[in-house]
Amino acid sequence: MVPAVWRFLCFLLAAVLIAQNAWLWHAAHKSLEHSRRIPLSEPDPHAPKSHSDDSWSFNASADGNNYALTHAQCDIAFPDLYYEIDRAVAHRNDRSLPITPEDVSISWRNDAAFRGLIHENQLRILQTKGILGNDGYRRRALSLLTQINRAITGATAVGEELPTIEFAVTVDDMALLPNGDDTHAIWTFTRRIIDGDQHRLWMIPDMDYAAFFGASYAEMRDRAAQRESFLADKIPKAVWRGVVWTNEWVRKPLMEATKGKKWADVEEVSWDSGDKGHDNMIPIEDFCRYAFILHTEGRSWSGRLKHILNCDSVAVIHDLDWTTWFYHLLRPDGPEQNYIPVRRDYSDLDKKVRKLTKDPSLRKAQVIADNAVRTFRDRYGTPAAEACYWRRLIHGWSGVSFRPNASHEVSVNVSGVPTLETRLKGVAFEEFILDPRDVD
Repeated sequence: MVPAVWRFLCFLLAAVLIAQNAWLWHAAHKSLEHSRRIPLSEPDPHAPKSHSDDSWSFNASADGNNYALTHAQCDIAFPDLYYEIDRAVAHRNDRSLPITPEDVSISWRNDAAFRGLIHENQLRILQTKGILGNDGYRRRALSLLTQINRAITGATAVGEELPTIEFAVTVDDMALLPNGDDTHAIWTFTRRIIDGDQHRLWMIPDMDYAAFFGASYAEMRDRAAQRESFLADKIPKAVWRGVVWTNEWVRKPLMEATKGKKWADVEEVSWDSGDKGHDNMIPIEDFCRYAFILHTEGRSWSGRLKHILNCDSVAVIHDLDWTTWFYHLLRPDGPEQNYIPVRRDYSDLDKKVRKLTKDPSLRKAQVIADNAVRTFRDRYGTPAAEACYWRRLIHGWSGVSFRPNASHEVSVNVSGVPTLETRLKGVAFEEFILDPRDVD
């Protein structure tokens, strides 16, 4: 066959495959809460065009800590990651409510908030409110700024131009949005699932994705992996440690449901070194030595779950009131099941644990644990996924938000002569991280 005919047939076959893949992608990503993605109503003009790269596939060992995957590689590696971004975008588009400068004001917060600016792939801090005087809020804010800047640096490394945006963040356990017809939009760690007002919230990775106490998040993943073994070789118990008072409605029933059970290693701890219970603490990575790990919500969400899912153990999770940027990836049943669901009062906990442990080899439980490792530690829970999420969030936010003016005129003294000079707003990330101070 002549070369021209071969070229024509190859071109036709490629066109058919591209059209087929595009249709399958669209069909698989229609909107369903906590299971499928919501497509953007309009494409983001700033987002780089994704071109499939058949020669590349994601490998957790080689790519898990890579903050500089290309836009196309992010799509290939993490196709189901962006549900919360797409949901938040759709919420604005469906109501014809573009984000305005007033919507990113943090005047309604008493503390635990800041405003930022991204311009020409540079991060700047525009305003802080009650984050530096509180050690907990300070750590959270510096962690988030580090994550955002790391994602921006990764985008720059692969030639991705991020749009100019102004945004607001709260580092509190709850956003505490004003009620009523308020239209404020803010980046936050969690939202209450049944609260319709909280659909305005934009989910972000929490503070531990930069570092957990004593180690970087990447190190914590490695420590979990180092404790990997078959469930049958682990401590054959369900473990939990924590303080009850942060959520007595959930944690007190857990204490009662596990009291005297041979399969349970559940104890209350104290954060104060001199108190009874402080010695009961277990380093987060050593939870991985147990076959089953119990997860409970705290004041709102609990940041512990991502660490639990990095273990090759079985996560046992009660019915959740709060969701985060990755909870839509949890599967309570089916071939991809990656945790054991229990009632919020734990009335079915004993029955479910005894059923799983009836088989000494824990074969069914092992499948669940393996699914969790494959889904989270080896893919959607990687630093690479976190960086891709931040970059997609910036694009998604830009698509429904105003474009801010990144500079303003300031008066400077030049040889005794007052002179107007155009400067970027706010404080550069690099300056702020070296010398954190209030910005207003």
